[in-house]
This record gives sequence, structure tokens and C-alpha cells, in this order.
Amino acid sequence: MRLRSILIFLAVMGWLVACSKPAPTAAPAVTAVAPTPTMAAPLSPGASISETPAWIRDAILYEVYPRSFYDSNGDGIGDLKGVTSRLDYIQTLGANTLWLTPVFSSTSPHGFDVVDFYTVAPSLGTKDDLIELVQQAHNRKMRVVMDLVVAYTSNEFPQFKESLGKPDSRYSDWYQWSNNAHTTYKSYANVRAMPLLNHQNPAVQTHFLQVARYWLSIGVDGFRLGDATSVPHEFWKALRLAIKQASSEAILLGEVWESDPKKLPPYLQDEFDALFDVPLYYTLAGNPDRDGGGWLNGRTPPGALDTALSPTTQLVRFTGAHNTNRVASLVGQDAARKRLAAVLLLTLPGTPLIYYGNEIGMPGSLGAGALADAPRRAPMDWTKSGKGAGVTQDLARTNKPDDGISVEEQQNAPDSLLSLYRLLVKLRADHAALRSGNAQPAASECKSCYAYLRWDANDLYFVAFNLSGETRSVTFDLTKPPRSMDGPGQDVFRGGVVNLPSNGRYTLTMEPWEVRLLRWGKQ
Repeated sequence: MRLRSILIFLAVMGWLVACSKPAPTAAPAVTAVAPTPTMAAPLSPGASISETPAWIRDAILYEVYPRSFYDSNGDGIGDLKGVTSRLDYIQTLGANTLWLTPVFSSTSPHGFDVVDFYTVAPSLGTKDDLIELVQQAHNRKMRVVMDLVVAYTSNEFPQFKESLGKPDSRYSDWYQWSNNAHTTYKSYANVRAMPLLNHQNPAVQTHFLQVARYWLSIGVDGFRLGDATSVPHEFWKALRLAIKQASSEAILLGEVWESDPKKLPPYLQDEFDALFDVPLYYTLAGNPDRDGGGWLNGRTPPGALDTALSPTTQLVRFTGAHNTNRVASLVGQDAARKRLAAVLLLTLPGTPLIYYGNEIGMPGSLGAGALADAPRRAPMDWTKSGKGAGVTQDLARTNKPDDGISVEEQQNAPDSLLSLYRLLVKLRADHAALRSGNAQPAASECKSCYAYLRWDANDLYFVAFNLSGETRSVTFDLTKPPRSMDGPGQDVFRGGVVNLPSNGRYTLTMEPWEVRLLRWGKQ
């Protein structure tokens, strides 16, 4: 369907709703195939579908896989009430935006093969539990983003079951069939349980536009939308319009899994508010399914990071997520490199994403078989023993008891990875230079080092990395800083005062894989 037709269709539907008696948004009645509720109201005066909500620029995202996060009722499976009970922990970390992986009724534990977009998976709780989670988050001035799967459904989805092998079904145009008998079809990653939808079908479009409006009506603050390359651009534009009709402050976070940054801009033309910086992730990690590669392991030239310092669009930066190896495994559980990755993530421009458990250094790499992703979605390690209240049992642990990798063991340890994340997030929250300030690389002659400056009118931060396993004495060229570095600076990690030599050439002795953070500015 052409974009113009889509927009005309939406405008007519919006006009009809506006002229009819308003009614509260409600889930459809339980039938074999869920009917499509009414469309959203038109955009409010002055609203713009092209404006990205300002709050995403100051956001720190925290991704949670609910089944593995916290078990509130002792059945071994994490749930929404469990997430609600841990909001204070997430807030003490400093994250202010929660991203939930899919919570809809589905046929698999991972939740991406949805069978009903209007109900919550019973193992995770109820719609009321989700409403309570959103309300409690909002009470803490936190936001909640849901994962909305729109590229495919489960093969148990009613419309699919009604059309499989039935070319004359009224739902026959919902999917991408490979033969006239409608017995073979295209599927996501060739997984037959996830048939790809036909987004050229107006009924498919209307279904998802209303699903989005329904969940926005309970207070969620937006959606993470994966597998964007599997869906036509026209659909994303229509979805954006419908979401902005419901709430101009709602966010659309797109996952365009492309390593080439030149392929991202089309998705930001009245489609998504922000994109996950997949190209940067490839630079940092090398491969989402293998450990030991990329910039974080010294396998990529340090200067490859230069382009990350001057993004021209709103990007979400990440060192790991539910569909990648965990950063701790990526760097071989090396303590120094885990710290280095944390500092990089939280001092770069853009919006940082912390995947649950990465703040304590949980390991997890792609396995084999049907549960290949299980190690990357292992139970959140709350306790030293790996047992006790809230610890989930649905998937196997990836670390051992008493190994230093738990919230209990790191909570009150000043030198722990958890304490470092908390410090960095607080610095980012307190100093706009690290959130929205300028950035530029700082030169040196070291081939295995990298450094950059972040600054605004109040502060200047100097961030330096030794990307090798050897001690380095490195002289950085700071002869022309973008703002004054006169007077004493602060060594954030080591403590004490630092002074820039009058010739502007600053020498640091850096331990293997060490990262230094220096600050000049208001105290």
C-alpha cells in the first residue's frame, strides 16, 4: 500500500472517531479472532510527528527480561510483580527508563511469538500487574517502554490458524504465503513458529496501530520495535502517526540490525524517534555471538570510535542486550575491561542502555539448541549463594555461588562494578556535559590508546583508555582544548588533583586496560 493511501485511511478513521461519542479504550472481547477496536483520535493542535520527545536525551535505559529478573510468588519464574518490587534497586542504579522484553501471551518463554497482543502472559502476571508496575515507576519519575513485536506472530495466532491452508479465508492476506494453497510461508529467521506478517494489508496495519494505542492508554511511555528491516517503511510511518496521535511524548525505539551506519537514516524520517546503535555495537564487540573480538578487546583500531563522538541522530548505545553475548563474557571476565566498557558506555554521547545483570558482571554467551539464548538471559544474581527470595529458577545460572558476581556481594563494596555503574550514572545525571555536551577525540602517539573530551559551559571531562595488556606512558595533545582547562582538575577514579602542564601536553601512566576519567569544572 502506498504511503499516501495509508495516511488518507488514517485521517478518515481518525475523523470518524473524532465525530463519534468518545469511549474508553478497552481490550476486545474474547473470540476466536480478536476484532479491531476503534482508531486513535487525531493529533492535538501543535503536535508534530517529527519531534523526538526531549526526555529520551536524558534517559538511561535498563532492559529487563522479566522471567529471569525477580520471582515474587516462589514459582521459580520472574514476573511483573517481581519487577515492581525491584524498582527501588533500578532507581538506585540511576536508570530512569525501564524496557521490558515482550510480556504478551505467547507460545514460548522468550515471548516474541505472540498469540494475543491484548493480554499478559499468565506466567508473568496480569494486566493489572502491568498497570501497577507502570504506576509505581511513574511515582518514582521513571518511564516504562514495552517491547512490541510487529514483524511476525506465533503460528498459534488466531488469524494465522484461520488462514493456514485456507486461501479463501478472510485472513488469508495477513501473512506472506509462498504458495497458492497457503500451506508454506515466509517466517522470521526461517523459524516456522514465527510467520512473517503482510504489512501491506490494511487490516494488519489497523490491528497494530490499535494495539499500540491500547497499551498507551494504560500509561506505558512508548515501545521498542525490533526487526525493523522486516517491515516496510510505510508501515513504520503509519505506526508513528498513530502513536503520536495517542501521545506526542511516547517514544518509538527502533532496532535496525545493520552494521552499516549509512543504512540507518531512512528509519529516522518520520518513523522512529531513536535507533539502537547497532553499527557501534559491531565496532565494540565484533560479533554479537562470539567473545573476544572488537574494540573492547583491542581487536579493532582505536580510532574506529571517532564517528561515535559526533552522532547526527538520536542513538541508543549498548554493550549488550537480550540478543547478544553479555559484555562480561565478551571481554573474558577481565575485571579491567568490564570497568572500561562501563566507562565508555556512560560517557559517550547518546542514550545508554544497561542490560540487567551487566552492572554486576554476569556472564552469558550464545549456547546451542532450542535454548541457545538462555545463557544470555540467565537469572539475575541477587544473592551471594544464588538462592533465596526472588531468585528465579526458570533458566540455569551462568555463574557460581560466592564468586563475587551478585548484588549482595557488590552492594556495599566501594570498588565493585555495581558501585562503578552507580557512580558513572550519577555523574551523567549531575553533569550535562556527559549527557548532551560536545565531544571530540584527543590525539596521542599511542597506537593502542584512545581518548576523548566531553564538555559544555560548566564542565570538561577527559576520558582516556589503554586498550592493551601492557602498561603505557602516554602523552596526549591538549594544546587546544575546546574550553579552559586552567586550574586544578579532579581525578575521578584515583582521587586527588591534576594540573595540565603549561605546554598542554599531558602524560599519563596507564595500567593494562585501564581507563582514566579527569574533570575540570564547577565542584
